Amino acid sequence: MPRVRLKTDERQREIVAAVLSLARERGPDSITTQAIADRIGVTQGALFRHFPDKQAIWLAVFAWVRESLAAVLDAAVAKTDSPLGKIERAFLAHVAFVAANPGVPRVLFHELQYPGDSPVRAEVARMIAAYSKRLALLFANAKSAGELPADLDANLAPVLFIGAVQGLVIQSALAGDEAAMIKRARQLFPLLLHGYRGRRKP
Repeated sequence: MPRVRLKTDERQREIVAAVLSLARERGPDSITTQAIADRIGVTQGALFRHFPDKQAIWLAVFAWVRESLAAVLDAAVAKTDSPLGKIERAFLAHVAFVAANPGVPRVLFHELQYPGDSPVRAEVARMIAAYSKRLALLFANAKSAGELPADLDANLAPVLFIGAVQGLVIQSALAGDEAAMIKRARQLFPLLLHGYRGRRKP
């Protein structure tokens, strides 16, 4: 059966999805352009009609992650007026996003493990910085509302938030059970909140 010809933006989305699907099954180092082409049923030549090179494909992957995670965060925080409730919903939504897209942390960790500069690494750094900035604003609002201590460092708080997500990712990878991440996230958030509140002064 002949392959349906898609518009460039549709094919690009399909290629990005293929990369993340492959990342769930194998190490990112082994995701070749041939493997991507095979996954979506086109030739390598057809692949490069939509992206000039492999680096452009990886940049598109991280652009998708950035935009998708931002949309997930927007939807999560819109569901409550409580600043602290927004943080909890953001945490659970982030974990749910990773559970639904387990290839995402694999390609992120893979890119960050190598030293040096590259356009792809720079894109990852910008994405993490922008996400951390958004989280910092949520923590600052929770402080202003009196829901978190006034001396909490709102710029450091996202480090613990993101680190907790990464811990769940590692635990799920070892157990081979991404679906359980959401349940564990619900159990973990009260401990995370306890850490943010710190020891109460006498």
